[in-house]
Amino acid sequence: MNAVLNLNTNKCVACYACVRACPVKAVQVKEHNHKPHIVEDNCIACGNCLEACAYSAIEFVSNIEEVENILHSTSKSAAICDPSIAGEFADVRDYRKFVSMIRKLGFDYVCEVSFGVDLVSRKFANLCNGYKGKSYISSHCPVTNLYIEKYQPSLVHNIAPIVPPAIASCATVKKLYGEDVKVVNITPCFGLKKDNNRYENGAKIDAFLSFLELRQL
Repeated sequence: MNAVLNLNTNKCVACYACVRACPVKAVQVKEHNHKPHIVEDNCIACGNCLEACAYSAIEFVSNIEEVENILHSTSKSAAICDPSIAGEFADVRDYRKFVSMIRKLGFDYVCEVSFGVDLVSRKFANLCNGYKGKSYISSHCPVTNLYIEKYQPSLVHNIAPIVPPAIASCATVKKLYGEDVKVVNITPCFGLKKDNNRYENGAKIDAFLSFLELRQL
């Protein structure tokens, strides 16, 4: 799985706030080293440790270079934006200007993941209408899915067999504009970035950008 967080030991003061904040004990301290480290196989990308660290020692693994390579390549590129982007960029009141700003970075297409939400909602409606006594857990959140798979495996069969909205959006973009289109998900959630490798056949997102990284670009 993709690493989404990095612990910078040069900034770390070994306060162990991250160790206490992690709900799944993915941040650990080894006997021979007083500074903690992140156990990737245990991590569910919830971000609690990132928020708890007052020294900015835990850092988001950046995709900026990867995205710049996509934008400078000969491939067509599409940005699929999380709907919450409107709240993050409240200073941009006209969505048309916002789309224009993203396109000026080099993206050929700009789409909103809310379209994927509509597609996924239809699937959930069909699932609920065909209810036959089985309880389902929404598969909307990759962090929840990772937690169940790693720590509550008995509930895996209860996870709804429906992809997250961003994956549905990615698959739709590639179906509409071509399988060779590179899709970049602009999102505040990095759980899907960690979980992205499970998807294939046009549904796998090529790169991710946080809102902060988008501002930097």
